[in-house]
Amino acid sequence: MKLTVVAIVLAGLVLGVLVGVVGTGGAFLIPVLVYIFKMGQLRAQGTALLIAAFPVWFFPFLPYYKAGQFDLRTAVLLSLGIALGGYLGAVLAQHLPQEFVRKAFAVGLMGLAVRMFLTR
Repeated sequence: MKLTVVAIVLAGLVLGVLVGVVGTGGAFLIPVLVYIFKMGQLRAQGTALLIAAFPVWFFPFLPYYKAGQFDLRTAVLLSLGIALGGYLGAVLAQHLPQEFVRKAFAVGLMGLAVRMFLTR
């Protein structure tokens, strides 16, 4: 299925609202790329990472900035670890079966979802 520019922008708009409300992108973006855009898991993850490289997350951050709801020190230090770990994980993912990567992503999301649901 070939999606039009309008359909892609509308999907981005819906994803943007979800990003602004819950503060995450990949948890929503990757399933949309896999199931609506019909990408393979690794291509979806690569596309999501490319989108994250653009300054698009700056705009949903602005209301949190205005409300003082962020920790700069943690963000900077965590970003350093994410940069290194993310690179190493991406290299590893290129050598794993795509089905394994997809299932690992799903299991990780389910585990986080259950924990968030069961705790205050």
